[in-house]
Amino acid sequence: MVHEAAPAAAEPIEPGPVARLLQSVLPGVELEIGQSPNDEVITIRRDDFANVMEAAKNDERLAFDYLRCLSGVDYLTELETVYHLYSFKHRHSAAIKVRCPPDDAHVPTVSHLWHTANWHEREARELFGIVFDGHPDLRPLLTEEGLGYYIMRKSHPLAEIEEWQEDYLKTIDEAKAQMAAATGVAAPVDEKALKIQLAQQKAAVIKKVRDEARAKGLSPEDEKAVVQEAIKKFEEEHAAAPAAATAPAAPAKPVDERAAKIQLAQQKAALITKTRNEARARGVSPEEERQIVAEALKKFSEDQEQAAAVPAPVAAPAPTAAPAQDRAAKIQLAQQKAALIAKAREEARSKGLSPEAERQAVAEALKAFAEEQRG
Repeated sequence: MVHEAAPAAAEPIEPGPVARLLQSVLPGVELEIGQSPNDEVITIRRDDFANVMEAAKNDERLAFDYLRCLSGVDYLTELETVYHLYSFKHRHSAAIKVRCPPDDAHVPTVSHLWHTANWHEREARELFGIVFDGHPDLRPLLTEEGLGYYIMRKSHPLAEIEEWQEDYLKTIDEAKAQMAAATGVAAPVDEKALKIQLAQQKAAVIKKVRDEARAKGLSPEDEKAVVQEAIKKFEEEHAAAPAAATAPAAPAKPVDERAAKIQLAQQKAALITKTRNEARARGVSPEEERQIVAEALKKFSEDQEQAAAVPAPVAAPAPTAAPAQDRAAKIQLAQQKAALIAKAREEARSKGLSPEAERQAVAEALKAFAEEQRG
């Protein structure tokens, strides 16, 4: 039985060769038909998923012997897993999709059918939180266990936050506090900001405990247990902590100061955009781009502090060449660091070091560089 998915203002899509084969192999399965530039797209119910994938691999009429890739999609109301299959025997391909609700994110594993699914499913698990039932080892590939969020979900607390936005958000928070003090109305609790802060604290705990465990030479299993214990303790302490008392209202300040804070935040946002665009136009690396933006923000803050230190009636002195030179020196320092990182990474890889040993070698090189600069 086929549910034909019709594009808007288009005639229903007829089942392609693969869909018709699948219908003949499993006549009772409901299919939703679609089309991509390269493949037939077939969406199936989760209840039928295991039977469909078994037939796709083992039935001679389909004989999909190659899983090209597996990907996840977050539709907010549903999570989707997409399997791109190819048959070397029949030279046909298809994209098979299955969906599940975010609060019941379970899909049967196919790692026993295609060995390549093993790591694909591990990655989808850690990025989207989809549990592949029956998988032999769903440990994360890229992140730590126990973070409590999934970085590719649209609900991820850091999804919309870039590193250089932190000062901007802080300024907005200060403006809200000023407004609350001026009006006597408490600012609403920013749940998202609290989640971001908690996620950052948890990530710091994980990194600290993991580094300590590795410094002690613990086995991967012991390291995992130590990290999970630290996360559990952190969560218990956070849950046991009494709710923060409402901060006493600051002395009322003119509402104009709030407007000035907002204007300052807007200036910072414009500076970030301008600096980032200039950096990208020069083709610098992402690391250099972040450094350049950070230096621009730092200089902007220094200029604002200098202007605030001057008495109001006195005109601010014209900026001297020193700050510009200082900024140029810092950009040059950032470029030296970037070159050092690239060199240390290439040397580590030429020695065949593991990714962890490579990161350690880069960190040691940066540490030595920083000590030389201070010396």
